[in-house]
Amino acid sequence: MISKLPAKIINIYLAVVLTLVLIYFGKPVLMPLAIAGVISIVFMPLCRRLERAGANPTVAAVCCGLIFVLLLGAVVTFVVFYFRQIVTDLSGIRQSISEYNHMARQYLHDTFGMNAPGGKSSLPVPLEADGEGLGRMATSVVSFALSIVIDLILITIYLIMLLCIRGQIKLFILRMVWDGGRDQARIVITRSAHVVKNYLGGLAMVIVFLWVMYTIGFSIVGVHYALFFAILCGLLEIVPFVGNITGSTLTSLMALSQGGGLGMVAGVLITYALIQFIQFYIVTPLVMRDQVNIHPIFTIIILIAGDLIWGIPGMILAIPFLGIVKIICDNIAPLEPLGYLLGHHEKAKPGTGMWLRRLL
Repeated sequence: MISKLPAKIINIYLAVVLTLVLIYFGKPVLMPLAIAGVISIVFMPLCRRLERAGANPTVAAVCCGLIFVLLLGAVVTFVVFYFRQIVTDLSGIRQSISEYNHMARQYLHDTFGMNAPGGKSSLPVPLEADGEGLGRMATSVVSFALSIVIDLILITIYLIMLLCIRGQIKLFILRMVWDGGRDQARIVITRSAHVVKNYLGGLAMVIVFLWVMYTIGFSIVGVHYALFFAILCGLLEIVPFVGNITGSTLTSLMALSQGGGLGMVAGVLITYALIQFIQFYIVTPLVMRDQVNIHPIFTIIILIAGDLIWGIPGMILAIPFLGIVKIICDNIAPLEPLGYLLGHHEKAKPGTGMWLRRLL
């Protein structure tokens, strides 16, 4: 038995590698399906309630799909409404950057006698693009928007279908397992669903906290459309690390375009840093501590791997999927060391931060 164990481990790890290769090359098909699978776990409690109230399973699934479409439409409407208002302010970005570029050149020349190269333009793009450049830009934008629309349609269809056949999927997994391991397989399925649902629930609580704090902070600094940028920065937290940089950059550009100067940009960055500090060291540990028990180093690694495999959708799905992988490893004997390495579970002491968890 001991001599056969290494061969089993090698076969398991080989299967993992082949699975990653399949995931990478199957992105057009698997990525919308994976996103729909995660969303379906969130809608499962609502779907069960509708069925218990007497609704047909198909009708309940369609209702959940319609709710998803309405929520998505509300977000898109909100973004488009504010974007149409702030797009006129973006014309001042180039002028503001040109002024600060000129001031920097003048300072270097007066202080150190340096002549900075490239005085023609402060930006890598011309002020007025030619017709060919605008045509290529329009084509790329339309192509990108069309691909997003197609993916959203597929996600909605997959969501409804997965909710309809969720019972069959569970039975399929149980039938794939030998009789002696079906109880353990049920535990893995239940815990995996809870990990995804709890992680997304905790993330939603963190995002709501950020919406409130960013709105207050940006309003104090004086940023135009503070609510829009607060909600945008909060939603970008779905993409760890990258979302932080993108949100702070967009808000700083808005402050610069409205003529706030470097003082307002510094205020935006200080506000962003302060709120991120509170989130990282206080809110997230209390809200997310028991949701996905993964060591930070593996969180960073899986985020990079998710970006390499599927881009931004891969980064969004990386952490809950790694949580599922850890549960599977914890319940399969040859993979228990890997599960221990990914994150050793330490139960929180009773009463530790419970009052703040209830408050949040």
